[in-house]
Amino acid sequence: MQDRMASQLQTATTIGDFMEVTVENTGTFDRAVTVSIKAERVNELLDLELQNLSLNARLPGFRPGKTPKKFLETRFKDHLIATLTERLFRESYGAALQQLALRPADDPEINLGELKRDQDFVYVATLQIIPDVKPVGYQGLALTRRVVKITDQDVDLAVDKLREQHVTFVAEPERAAANGDQLLFDFKGFVDGEAFEGGTAEAYLLELGSGRFIPGFEDQLIGALPGEERDVNVTFPEAYGAPGLAGKAALFKCRISEVRVRTLPPVDDGLATLLNIKEGGLTQLREELKASLQKEADAASEKQIIGQIHDQIMAANPLELPQKLVAREQRSMVEQVKKEYQAKGFDPASVGMTDEIIADKFLETANKRVSLGLLLGGIAMQENITVDEERLETEINRIAATYGNQSRNFKKWLQEDQGRMDNMRAGVLEDRVNEWIMQQGVVTDEACSFEELVASSKE
Repeated sequence: MQDRMASQLQTATTIGDFMEVTVENTGTFDRAVTVSIKAERVNELLDLELQNLSLNARLPGFRPGKTPKKFLETRFKDHLIATLTERLFRESYGAALQQLALRPADDPEINLGELKRDQDFVYVATLQIIPDVKPVGYQGLALTRRVVKITDQDVDLAVDKLREQHVTFVAEPERAAANGDQLLFDFKGFVDGEAFEGGTAEAYLLELGSGRFIPGFEDQLIGALPGEERDVNVTFPEAYGAPGLAGKAALFKCRISEVRVRTLPPVDDGLATLLNIKEGGLTQLREELKASLQKEADAASEKQIIGQIHDQIMAANPLELPQKLVAREQRSMVEQVKKEYQAKGFDPASVGMTDEIIADKFLETANKRVSLGLLLGGIAMQENITVDEERLETEINRIAATYGNQSRNFKKWLQEDQGRMDNMRAGVLEDRVNEWIMQQGVVTDEACSFEELVASSKE
């Protein structure tokens, strides 16, 4: 019933001397914008373009500027239609949206009318609009700030992680392989007595217990000695990626070249030197780790509060969303993921991960992002929260600093594109709104260990 009523709602207006616009509501967010440009404007632009053609066209039998307009209009008909149609749309569409205060969720579908001299030029733009929302229930929120005080035990664990990142493996000629050891070995795999593609390797490095090979493979190499030849019998999982091997029994003939023992750097000043700490040794390393962990904890705690804010305002303001806006957000997320994969030298399409499959995985996240964007924007409007240029510049400089010696190039890249600057400004505005809501809320501090905070942040 509502959709039927919406489709009957129309708004008509005249913009300037040459344009009339009619907007028809065809759904909750759907609009059909009909733009009619008077014949006088069509003729004016047509004559200007013909004048340019007359001066520049080189046609047999005619001097420059003397070619009859009717001849030019016939000879260059397709060019004139394409050029004027594009210009008329460009100069009218944005003006129509601005005059009618319509914010499109994505690019419109355009149905162009016929362009002819002495006739009005009419086109219809079908689009979805971004709704204006008026959020409620965002003041006086009950919020919990998890407060962490970094302990010596937290620092000890961080030191252990750094040691793991600098582990080395030393070959021992008479060692029997154990979990955690690294093997250097050759292997060749057989199924039904025949070697199979991809089942052979030489001088392969494998850390026992890593779980990199199919179940049962690594366990059967426990106790192996350098120089030993050993058979490993396994069965490929039913869900194995290569259909020809799934569920099949296999024999791997292995020859062990080396057994290498995992060796961690000792906890002393040498560890600090290894980590490029030039003065203060282990004491300085521990102090820097403690400060870094505290900074990480504070940031995680702040992020959790913001998550609480978002959850509460979304619960208080369920929204119906224009699907084109959600789809646009999905496309943006897909492009970001593809860039991250490609930076690592991996093409998602090579394993069947199409844009559609990736987009489907992000549907829920895209819906949440769009809802939050609309709600936070609505709160900013209602509470007159804005972004000052000083804060925007500070944020740009903060991000640019992460690019090291490319920071100047990053800032130039950002500032030369209005769309990128608009996205940056929107992010800073969102931060301002989050801060404002937090200031209006009731925040209760709750003591928490670093380990608990990290665990809860992953949930």
